[in-house]
Amino acid sequence: MKNFIKNFLLSLFCIYSLYFLLGSIAAPIMACLTKYDLSAKLTSLFIYSCHQQPDRSFWLLGYPIALCCRCLGFYLGVAISTIVALIGKFNLKLRYFVIFLLFTTTDIFANFIWHKDTRNITRFITGIIMGLLFTMVLNYICNINRRKMKNEN
Repeated sequence: MKNFIKNFLLSLFCIYSLYFLLGSIAAPIMACLTKYDLSAKLTSLFIYSCHQQPDRSFWLLGYPIALCCRCLGFYLGVAISTIVALIGKFNLKLRYFVIFLLFTTTDIFANFIWHKDTRNITRFITGIIMGLLFTMVLNYICNINRRKMKNEN
């Protein structure tokens, strides 16, 4: 029971992330195959989770992917790190957490506050790191709850 909640949450986020990844990549493939209605429906699924600006997205087969680079990286980071967390131990030292957090914060401030335009590959890497940080925090919270339950018994 102790690991069930953690594994359930991690599995849920992994499936959710893979859905976003596959759906966003399928949209330009459908457009390339002249299935424009299906491509538009797939793209509209992500309208509330991403701004979908074509200049901030990777392009596949001449069409923009339905998620921007940062969101695509985020979902990829969540998917990879949750799979690693489910397979084995996923503990990153606090110093790496702080370094990753500083890197993502700097990139976000550069974009939104200082209006410095970073390249798509930088946004993608930032997204991957944000997905990794998200899974680290979720894993940490689950481990705290597991220790609380262990101490109560």
